[in-house]
Amino acid sequence: MDKKENSRNLGWRPKAYLFDFEGTLVTFEWNLKEGMAAMLKGIVSSGYSLEKLKKTPSYVNIHDYASEIKEQNKESTIMDIINNIFDQFDADALTRWSLNPCAKSTIKKLKEKGFPVGLVTNVGSNAIEGAINTLGLENLFDSVITRNDVRRLKPSPESLHLASKALKVNPDSVLFIGDSFDDIGAARAAGMKCCFIKGGQDIVHLEYPYKPIIIINSLEELINN
Repeated sequence: MDKKENSRNLGWRPKAYLFDFEGTLVTFEWNLKEGMAAMLKGIVSSGYSLEKLKKTPSYVNIHDYASEIKEQNKESTIMDIINNIFDQFDADALTRWSLNPCAKSTIKKLKEKGFPVGLVTNVGSNAIEGAINTLGLENLFDSVITRNDVRRLKPSPESLHLASKALKVNPDSVLFIGDSFDDIGAARAAGMKCCFIKGGQDIVHLEYPYKPIIIINSLEELINN
């Protein structure tokens, strides 16, 4: 296990575990390039400017921009357009998702130890429900928070706060496991400790300002640690 700090060394043990989905529990299959291009095209075709977006926006920036437009103009259909595009690319990724090694067994062992376990993802509810059924993850999560449950996506802490509330555990007692900068940022903003798993969406460099408490190569290290 690669780690800057070990949870035992800190005298801290989580009371609950939250997992990101794509890139963490399953392989990363979302077609970011084509998906973001389709969303930007949808915003322009709806008559909105892209000037307020970053020069190279992420899918989170695009989603949250559309959400802001909807909040300012209740009659706008922009969020419906963006959500439909998200659903389309979620469904495409669903056809290729496969469980990462030890994903199911790790969750089962945590449950056997009595830990509440939740899922927090920027993927939409339709694809998540399909994946849970297809991959045999039924009845493993005490809480599932998807893109459709929030106004702002990770790295906003909104989804993590909803999950910790659903699990009835204070945020500072939760370990969130994810594979992206957005996951690390969301955990920090929510007041949670973060475990980063290698091999997903992003690579954490030494110069990255926010460090996870643990960096792992495989989910089974959560049990062995």
